[in-house]
Amino acid sequence: MSLMERLIRNWARATARARRLPILLTGMLALAGLAACGPDVIKGRPPFIGISGMSLQGERLTADFRVSNQNGVPMTVQAYELAMSVDDTVLVRENRTFELAIDANSSEELHVEREPDDTARGLLVALDQHERPSLPFALSGRVRTLEDGYLSFEHKGHLYPVPGRPGHFRSAVTQARELRREDDL
Repeated sequence: MSLMERLIRNWARATARARRLPILLTGMLALAGLAACGPDVIKGRPPFIGISGMSLQGERLTADFRVSNQNGVPMTVQAYELAMSVDDTVLVRENRTFELAIDANSSEELHVEREPDDTARGLLVALDQHERPSLPFALSGRVRTLEDGYLSFEHKGHLYPVPGRPGHFRSAVTQARELRREDDL
């Protein structure tokens, strides 16, 4: 076999390998894409706790808090501590131990009733009578979950009167600090 024939044969083999390379790369990318499309279950994310409603009726301040499980697996809340304040005045403070099972990607409600102090009542009455357009609030605390231990939360937002429902208020969150796991105490 002459030198020229060997060069042509080697060139033909190299060309055949070069043609297979894009097919091989395309196949590998397709497999990687299929693997990425598989089920990706979110775990270990703290619940989002927000104010779903609040009312001042007579001598009772009632607050409902929504605890949303943002995970793809169930979560069990064993205890929570929370404080909601407006202008350095605590409207609601609660510390409770109990069991609250929350299914994956769903939420449950926490109901709190208290007798507000005079300052808190004055703030809510001023809001209800439209003397103030809104009340800036801070909601902070932590929950203890069976799965992940203590998880902290902190939100800031505003309370607004509900039109046509005297003594009822709704909230809008304007800033939420990233929720995080705490070290056990």
